[in-house]
Amino acid sequence: MGIRKIFTIIWQINTHIRISRFLYYKIPFIGKYISLFIDRFLLIIYGIELMSFSINVKKLSITHPSGVLLGGNGIYSSGRVVMMAGVKLGGRSPKDKEFLLKHKEKKVFEFGDNVVIGTNSVVLGPITICDNVIIGSMSLVNKSITEPGIYVGVPVKKVSDVANEDWVSHL
Repeated sequence: MGIRKIFTIIWQINTHIRISRFLYYKIPFIGKYISLFIDRFLLIIYGIELMSFSINVKKLSITHPSGVLLGGNGIYSSGRVVMMAGVKLGGRSPKDKEFLLKHKEKKVFEFGDNVVIGTNSVVLGPITICDNVIIGSMSLVNKSITEPGIYVGVPVKKVSDVANEDWVSHL
């Protein structure tokens, strides 16, 4: 690992998330409070609101974290996910039975490999997004996406079948 990598925001955020998750799950009682402190530190320093214990993404890139809201509903991916500035992940209704079930599993948002969520997009869960999906800037995703491609609009509509790996190739 090069010394320059340590100074990248992506590396710092992912390291904070890994440390926070470790403390939350491996150190009884006090670890949860330290984890909460680390998560608030990320909010103060980078402007990203999250609860690390609920994020389980193999390769996550938040290129410009300012204004990003990931919350604590549960984000899961076994692949590569890129989120741009201002992305908001939220629930449709806290009383929805599917939402409550997915919230317990910490999988309200399930993303495939090679998923890109554009600047200022809003994703309302519970939701599943398949592999090879690019969501354009300022889009609203309010239903699951089951076919690869490029999606834009409010609510999102598929505009292309082609979704390349340009945005996730660095992960």
